[in-house]
Amino acid sequence: MGTFDLLLRSSFVRRCVKLNLDLMTTSFSNDETGSGNRISPRHTFETRIRIRLQRDSQTLTLQGWVRNLSESGLRAFVAEALTLGESVMLEIPPPDSDKQVIPAKVVRALGTEYGFQFTALSAEQRTRIRATLKGQQAIPYRGTGR
Repeated sequence: MGTFDLLLRSSFVRRCVKLNLDLMTTSFSNDETGSGNRISPRHTFETRIRIRLQRDSQTLTLQGWVRNLSESGLRAFVAEALTLGESVMLEIPPPDSDKQVIPAKVVRALGTEYGFQFTALSAEQRTRIRATLKGQQAIPYRGTGR
């Protein structure tokens, strides 16, 4: 078993993951859409994105594939490793409008699947996201297994 496997199995990492899930599921909404403890309900939304970040005084641009979107963030697959808490700029091409550049932070990491929480969403960006998600059914909330 490699060092990375041992790290993933450590109790410290499990506690960090649980703490991260607790932070992600702070109770702000509990409506009929099944959002449970999510800040806002998620909706299926698939598109390619660019992820820009600063690391070791270098600007990196990574590619990702969005799986779902909400007013508070998104879930995407990214081949390159990201770090929990890392600040990024997400370049999202919503349908029927210009590319949106939204600051976010990495709040969930599971293999190549990452959760991003928007950190500064303008009123116009929020309106565009709402328009994009209008009429789409929310993804049912399954809980964190707590």
